[in-house]
Amino acid sequence: MYNPLLKTFVYVVEFGSFSKAAQKMYITPASVMKQINALEEHLQIKLVNRTHRGIKLTMQGEKVYEEAKKLIKNSDNFLNKIQDKTSSIIRIGSSFLNPAKEFIDLWHSIPTLAQHYKLRVVPYEDDHDKIMEVYQSLGIKFDFLIGAFNSSQILSFASCKQLGTYDVCVALPRSHPLAKKKQLAITDLYNEKLLCVSSGDCLNIDDFRKDTQTFYPQIILEDVGYFYDMDTFNRCEEEGCLLLTLDAWDNIHPSLITLPVDWNYKMPYGLLYQKNPSKQVEECLKEIDSIIQNKK
Repeated sequence: MYNPLLKTFVYVVEFGSFSKAAQKMYITPASVMKQINALEEHLQIKLVNRTHRGIKLTMQGEKVYEEAKKLIKNSDNFLNKIQDKTSSIIRIGSSFLNPAKEFIDLWHSIPTLAQHYKLRVVPYEDDHDKIMEVYQSLGIKFDFLIGAFNSSQILSFASCKQLGTYDVCVALPRSHPLAKKKQLAITDLYNEKLLCVSSGDCLNIDDFRKDTQTFYPQIILEDVGYFYDMDTFNRCEEEGCLLLTLDAWDNIHPSLITLPVDWNYKMPYGLLYQKNPSKQVEECLKEIDSIIQNKK
């Protein structure tokens, strides 16, 4: 209903700079700047002036900011109302890293959902710089996303229904000497570069990082940002190093092999949806809850 770039613009205004908005959105300042430039080009007006103290809105930028807040709020409210009354389609996002198959299997195990709603699979790209736009589109382009979403930033504006857990594993090139093993010991990782999610966003990974730095400082951790994309797996292959990954991603890159490690780190996964869901999303969640409870 509205250009997602408007949400980035609102963040920039409310936090006063590209860098602070980037921290809030967990993307790079360069990515925020690109989005603002794209919005200015789309609207064909100058929205902000860059200063050494941050950003300053132009007169037109002030007007767009006020209208953008209203538009976002009104659009979300309108979508909730119209979906509650007329929509019979549930939209599930699907990407290479987070395919919709498990949700689709769950969906077809609940006859009442299949009877009352049609399911639409909506593809999206696992782009490191643009992934926050995908999450911000919940309730607009998607009703649900499925995957490992234990991100503090994401959960600040979206809700998650946990379905289970993934095992935290290590991926490495098939040509790596450790690839011959069926399971890795923590000591196998000594003096190896291990690409890892950056600290400060995922509690599970932060616990892993803290334990590693405290008890296993021989492991060389290297940050790769808050979200993985295909380039992350390509880097693992190209540099011949290790990558902290999940068992659910064991077939992402054909030149990599995913091995379990003798630790007990896990990552919760589930359904991500907007904090103020439509009536139909709430009904789906109730049906899914009943299935989860029956399996326990």
